[in-house]
Amino acid sequence: MLNLETIYDDYLNRLQEERNEKYKEYEEWFSGSSAGSCYKKQWYRVNGFETEPFDQRTKRLLRLGTIVHSDVEQALSEAEASDGVEVLLEHEIKMPEFNVVGHLDHCFIRRKDNNIEIYVSDLKTLASYSWTRKFGRNAIKQSINMIPTFGHYELQVATYALGMLKSLMPDLPHFNTTEINYEIDKIKNDISINIVWYNKNDSKMKTTEISVDALHAAIAYWNDLNDFVKEEKGIESIPPNGAVGVPMQDWECKYCQYKQHCIK
Repeated sequence: MLNLETIYDDYLNRLQEERNEKYKEYEEWFSGSSAGSCYKKQWYRVNGFETEPFDQRTKRLLRLGTIVHSDVEQALSEAEASDGVEVLLEHEIKMPEFNVVGHLDHCFIRRKDNNIEIYVSDLKTLASYSWTRKFGRNAIKQSINMIPTFGHYELQVATYALGMLKSLMPDLPHFNTTEINYEIDKIKNDISINIVWYNKNDSKMKTTEISVDALHAAIAYWNDLNDFVKEEKGIESIPPNGAVGVPMQDWECKYCQYKQHCIK
């Protein structure tokens, strides 16, 4: 008899192989979705170290997220846009000065006279436990959602917003200059950065707006990372907690696909 579990796992493996082939030309680039990650993990990536493959359960969970993304993208593509609003879906952003490439989920653009209003959002699926930690009673009680914190997800969507700003305003200063922060502050009222959260257990959705200050945090992260990769000697021998940014957060090592190279 046919084994449905095996057939589906084989299908997911083929999809992953196709995705790897699709992005082969960017193997030496940082991924926008990796914003806020451990510096050493980023170094492993751009230097072509082999990753430890995800187990099949993780691949299925990731596929669920992909399916939700696809549905939302399709819904937006079929929706009637407001007059004068340009809609971008799965739009590639490329920032050679950071060596970063990625695809933002959704971007809405309105041009009026010499003004450009930009709304960038990224969809994130959460399991019930993570949802409760972010939006549950205790999270609200501790005001976790009331103060600007820039973790992995926030830096990711901020990176996409930076990419859009650079493509729409090519005359912006280089990202490693102090002038860029001044220019961003001048246009911050025309930018909205958002994360749309989707609970995989009960399909609840919430949208949170991220402070524009996350743009400054993303610029600092990518500049520091590039300095680390270019200037740091003996990176491969740095142990976890042996340098600033290695790792960025304590839990990273447990789930890192490069831990077979790093933790010996």
